[in-house]
Parts: sequence; structure tokens; C-alpha cells
Amino acid sequence: MPRLINIGERRLAVSNKGRGRPTVVLEMGLGARGSLFNEVAERISSFTHVVWYDRAGLGFSDPAPVPRTIQDIARDLHALLLHASIPGPYVLVGHSMGGLTVRFYREHYPEEVAGMVLLDASHEEQRERLLAVLPPEQEDELSHLAHLRHILSTRWNDPNKNEEKFDHRANSALMRHCHSLDDLPLMVISRGRSDRDPAKFPPGVVEEIELTWLQMQRELARLSSKSQHMRAEKSGHMLNRDVPDLVVEAIRQVVLQIRA
Repeated sequence: MPRLINIGERRLAVSNKGRGRPTVVLEMGLGARGSLFNEVAERISSFTHVVWYDRAGLGFSDPAPVPRTIQDIARDLHALLLHASIPGPYVLVGHSMGGLTVRFYREHYPEEVAGMVLLDASHEEQRERLLAVLPPEQEDELSHLAHLRHILSTRWNDPNKNEEKFDHRANSALMRHCHSLDDLPLMVISRGRSDRDPAKFPPGVVEEIELTWLQMQRELARLSSKSQHMRAEKSGHMLNRDVPDLVVEAIRQVVLQIRA
């Protein structure tokens, strides 16, 4: 059972386990409770201290005013680590949209961050780039393609249409002020297969989406001069579920690099 920490404006549910530094902090993707990473966190605790939590409005945590941005999340996380007396340095691990949050965190609290792991992380330009590879809209297009187009073109612009009421447009604007990660130890793991069925899309569309996604992952790896990029060939977007061994080992390697 996580403990509730009062960060001043609300209480956030946090779990932590293990000993040693740096402390690994897990930041989940959109709509995901901290418990999604329970298995990975347990294994990380065998070699260092690890922290995982529920963002405001998820799991056991109190709600927060909406809409929200990655700036709100980073501020909450900073307050949580302070009020829970969990000192740095931290290795920030960001899955999916959590990748934007940990990069934003490092931009504003650089002295606290010793390393970073990005797990099939979101890219601030992904909406525009994915829309660009979709074929021209047609009235009788396949339902899965129409649904994806609707998500990228309409739902993306409406904070009320996602699980945590995030303002994605504001997030992309905030990320434009985030710069490189310099020589921060960085591990980027990207998916090796799509979670979309190619048979439900026009020929070649899913393949183009995946090539575009891979290019964005390579760009994330180039944010630091001390980075490694791995492609999890057997995994879809949920790396923690599909390839937990690879995720834990990548985090271990960053921890060891920092200790050395």
C-alpha cells in the first residue's frame, strides 16, 4: 500500500523501496497508475532505491485542478520528493508521455538529475509528424484510420478528451523551451513492433508510422552526448510489460554508469 504525502495543495500516493544512490524515479505514461510499474520497481529495488507514484487524480492520489500540463506534473513531483524526504541525485525514467515530463523536470531542476531512461517516450512533434504520414482523408476510409486521424487532429486539441485532462498543445509549447541534455547519461529504448494491426489500415500506413516513430526516438537519443539507443524488437509500446528484463537492465546500466 503506498503512503500519502501532503505536498501542500494535495496528497500524492508514493511507494519506495530499496537502498542506495542514485534513486530511480519512475514516471508513467498517460492515464497510468504507479502500480503499472510494480514488477519493474521491485526488481530495481534489488540494486538501488526506487520511487514510483500516482499522479494527481490517479490511483490513491487526490485530484488537482484541470487542465494540466507537464509543468504541473514536474512541480508536483519536485514537491513530492522534497516532502517525502527522498534526496537526489535521481535517475528519471519516463514512459510514453512521461518522457516529456522527465525532460521538462531536468530542464528546470538540472542539479537533481544524474541520468535518464526514456521508454518509447513521446516526442513533442509526434502529432504533426504522424498526421503528415497519413493518406488524404476520404469519406469511406477504414475505421481504424479514421479513428487515428480523429485522435491526432481533434481529440489531441481537447484536454477533456484524455484520461488526465492534459493540455497537449501547451505541453508541446513548453517543450520548445527544453534544450539538449548535454552529457547526461541517457538510455533510450524504443518499441520494435507496432501495437496496430497493419491489416486494419491501408497498405504501408502502419509501416510509415513506425518509421516516423523510430526517427523521433533517434532524435531523443541525440539529446545527450552520452546516450545509448536500443530497439526492443519483441515489444510494443508497453515495454514494462513486454520486455521487463530489458527495462530493468537498461536502468541498472545507467545507475552503474553514474556510480562509476
